[in-house]
Amino acid sequence: MHVKYFADVRRLSGCFEEDWTQPAATLGELVQGLAGRHGPAFGERVQPCGSLSSTIIVLVNGQNIVHLEGLATRLDPGDTVAFFPMVAGG
Repeated sequence: MHVKYFADVRRLSGCFEEDWTQPAATLGELVQGLAGRHGPAFGERVQPCGSLSSTIIVLVNGQNIVHLEGLATRLDPGDTVAFFPMVAGG
């Protein structure tokens, strides 16, 4: 599957995007694998205390996982997953 990173999540991953070829049946498995690859700072930013950060938006094929099954969202090898930090402005 293809993984994209934006803003500070990009900085923590060290790349704009990457192809993930390891098995990951769910988004939770993918996040754990990515945290293992990119280090503890990435893991703490995206999944502190074992649940997805409330300040991270994750899209699977353009759909917010809030409207899917959260970390239990099933993934297929051809999926695109994007990680965005929440941004506020005024």
